[in-house]
This record gives sequence, structure tokens and C-alpha cells, in this order.
Amino acid sequence: MKKNKVLSSLLVAGCLLGVGSTAFAASCTGILGPVDNTNPAGPYTGNDCGNNAAFNGASTFCGGVSYSNTGTDVWQVNLAASQNFTFTVTSAAFTPDIALVSGSCTDSASCVNSADYSTGTGTATTATYTGQPAGTYFVIITDSTATGAQCGAYNLSFAGTLPVKLQNFSIN
Repeated sequence: MKKNKVLSSLLVAGCLLGVGSTAFAASCTGILGPVDNTNPAGPYTGNDCGNNAAFNGASTFCGGVSYSNTGTDVWQVNLAASQNFTFTVTSAAFTPDIALVSGSCTDSASCVNSADYSTGTGTATTATYTGQPAGTYFVIITDSTATGAQCGAYNLSFAGTLPVKLQNFSIN
């Protein structure tokens, strides 16, 4: 009887402290960008090796796509209402999986489009989005193939209507 009370107490304490719980989402670290009108098309260069280690293979995005075991990059993009754009990631080092996440940058955030856009190592992986509401978005770049390096150097470029900042204003 005493043994059961101790085990019950440990179980309750573990639940209260979140031990063994998956209720807490991993958050992005080292967010790149934001992408703005100073160079809206890019290309932006990156290397996702070792980045966002909290995601490393243990988490999934966009309906079950696995994050890389060796690194994931995240770029912030601030959009006005109804913007239409395409982004492309090219890499000779790994097979890019890309997605657009809205709201917060966590492994449990909702994806704008739940498709996996892989097209093969060394080729361009492209995603197109139309009419998105204004807000902060995050471009996820990872590799879910579980083969090869699963990370490395890449180029990210955008086309379409991207965020615009007022650079100068005067009244004469």
C-alpha cells in the first residue's frame, strides 16, 4: 500500500512538472531575417546545420513531415494582407523540405499549406502562396529524407508581392 502511494505521488508530481509530457512545443531559435523590401527577392544564403536542435527528428511539421536530424533553418517574413508570393530553396548539399508557418514559430504551429515540397538534391524546391492574411510568417527549411548530410548550404529566393516599407515621406 505504501509503495503505491509513493508511485502515485511521483506520477502526479511528474505530470505537474511536465516530465514525460509532450504538451510543451519546441520553439525556434536563431530566427533569420526578417525578409523585407531592402532585398525582397534575395537570394538569401544560409546553412542549416546545427540550427534549431530542439526539432532534430523528434518533431514533425505540416501533417507529419519529420524535421532533419542535423539542422533546420527558420526565416521570418512579415506580410501585409493578400500578398501573393513564391519562395524557392536550392541546395546541392541536402534535399530541402520547405513550409510556411503562421502565428508562432514552434514545432506545433499551423502550416499554411500542409504539403511537403521536396523535389530532390541539387534541384529547386518551390512553394507558392496566395492571398495570405497580414501577419508574421516563418519559412521552415529542413530535410526529412533521413539520408546523407540532411543539412548544408542553400539559397532562398522570393518572387511576387513581398513586404514593403515606407522609406521616405514628406509634405511640400
